Amino acid sequence: MVRKIKVTPGIGTISLLIQHSELFIHDVYINKPQLILVQNGSLSIHYQEQQVTLQSGEMLVLNSGQTLSLTHHLSDNGPFSCAIMAWDHQLLNDAGLHATGFSPPLISVENLQVIPHIPTAFKQSFTDTHSAILWHHGLPAAITRHRMIEQLLWLSQLGVRYSLQHPETVTEQVRELLINNLHKSFTAAEVAENLMMNEVMLRRRLAAEDCVLRNLMIDVRMTHALRLLQCTDLAISHIAHQVGYESASRFAERFRKRFGFAPTAIRGHLRPLSAQTQGTTEEI
Repeated sequence: MVRKIKVTPGIGTISLLIQHSELFIHDVYINKPQLILVQNGSLSIHYQEQQVTLQSGEMLVLNSGQTLSLTHHLSDNGPFSCAIMAWDHQLLNDAGLHATGFSPPLISVENLQVIPHIPTAFKQSFTDTHSAILWHHGLPAAITRHRMIEQLLWLSQLGVRYSLQHPETVTEQVRELLINNLHKSFTAAEVAENLMMNEVMLRRRLAAEDCVLRNLMIDVRMTHALRLLQCTDLAISHIAHQVGYESASRFAERFRKRFGFAPTAIRGHLRPLSAQTQGTTEEI
């Protein structure tokens, strides 16, 4: 089976995540509101000195704008897997499900909420929608939009909605710029220009948010590479190129420095990097 990610601009992203090794993945930034259905194994979420664990068949409502640490646990039946649906913020706004008027009022999910007992009709709707968008080529955008909004309506039936009250920080603005331009090697001046400020102001505002631009650039690239490793069968050399690295060995070294394990570990190959991957770390 070829694992995939399907992105529909202005609507959202559908992905199937599969991981062959049990790994602790620290500090993963969530950039879109997500709905996750664990299909095999279990998932532990570490956040704000708490831990929540989802078992197979349970669903997680996960809001954006937060950084979490994750452990994907395998099962006796094979690797960890989960189906993920992520909404663009514009779709959530357009859907109007954040508005008041529901009776009883909807619970606003700021961080995350587990749905342990999913109504059968909701689970069927989610799995059918996920499969249709992910695997059927040429599904019209209007139908994709409609079916993804249907899942938000199901959540509202359970009394749940996403909070859209997170203030947009300069760090988040830079993340968005970098995510949409992974191939481009931005200078600080170019980032500042895109955000309509000068470089000194950019660095000061990032520093006030406890962020360093170069580290943020690396994190965005490595986090995207992590998702490609989990959700596609692309060769590591191809993934390295997609996130701006001409050298697969430099990419592998940078990835290992960021996460503490080699890119191959995601797919179950728990071997150390060769001496050739231990090169300079100066390249972003």
